[in-house]
Amino acid sequence: MSEGLNISSYSSEAFRAKNINPLPVSPGSRERIGEELQPIGVYAGAIPYLGTIQDVAALQDHETSDPEFTSSDWWWNHQRIRFLNEKFGFKLLLLIVPFVWILTLVIGGMALIGWGVLTIAGVYDLPGLLVGILGLILVPGWMLISFWIARPTTNWLMSTGMGFVLKPFEKAINKSLDKTLDDGCSEFNRITGQVQLALGGGRFFRAPFVEFDAYVDRVIQQSGVFYRLILVHRYTQKSFHKMAFSSIEPSKSEVLATWDMLQTYMDVTQPLPDVPRLEPFRHLDPVTAEHDLHTCRNPRFWRDLDLEAWREGEGKEWLKRQEEYPWNKRKCRLTPQLGKISMAEYRKLRPADAWPV
Repeated sequence: MSEGLNISSYSSEAFRAKNINPLPVSPGSRERIGEELQPIGVYAGAIPYLGTIQDVAALQDHETSDPEFTSSDWWWNHQRIRFLNEKFGFKLLLLIVPFVWILTLVIGGMALIGWGVLTIAGVYDLPGLLVGILGLILVPGWMLISFWIARPTTNWLMSTGMGFVLKPFEKAINKSLDKTLDDGCSEFNRITGQVQLALGGGRFFRAPFVEFDAYVDRVIQQSGVFYRLILVHRYTQKSFHKMAFSSIEPSKSEVLATWDMLQTYMDVTQPLPDVPRLEPFRHLDPVTAEHDLHTCRNPRFWRDLDLEAWREGEGKEWLKRQEEYPWNKRKCRLTPQLGKISMAEYRKLRPADAWPV
């Protein structure tokens, strides 16, 4: 593991739920229609079950090419969790390319076969009945073949094929991509206690974690009711719901567990949440290293895990605890501190680079 990632202390401004300082009252109501305000500073020790299943695969796959997890492509560690805000244009591009390819494969192929049959019929003066029979055989036949080859050819196109086509433009694309990533990169910083949320155009909203209220939002769709996490900055009322952690989930407990994981991560009095993406860095965080030593935690639990066996065994118990945990019994540590200091006084205590309030 890279020695450059090692740390010896946390900032005095890092988040500590047991020692939340007096805060100004919110200028607006913290109650929001259709959204449930979540307590801060009380933990269930839960980790998002569905997210864990995805992350185990990502962890084990990444280790094969980067066993020390020093690559800049790995965005989680003991110091900060980085993520990209939702990029609609990029997502649209990823959808358009395979859609156009499949459309070309199916429709274009049938059109080409039809043109070919008619051309051959004209050259060899084939009878109309024979032309019709050829069309009835070849066109549906191509439809079946195209559907069969669509998946492997699309996978090849989105990986090897796109790479080959874009190879001459690699430097320009990488430069542009780096700029896009920098512009859209948000983070939760455990060391400083700060949250940075990208606004686009090179602008960032920075504020202490303790200034954010978390809400569970209900998303009603044709197929049912879903849930997502929303962060709202208490003193500006700026709402953030297009984060990597705001994905729409079928289970409310999954969203509650995600919020539990995030605030546990930010609280430097707590060990890092035991999620797959953070496992390679647990020994570099002093609180976590001491906790793991006392609990005799297997340092390679997630990396060596048989995921399918876990899902059928211990994973079921994890999911059961997540769903049955008394989430409504939690008591917020932050709320009692609101209104114990004026906004004017509080402004003098905030970090210099924080968004003005």
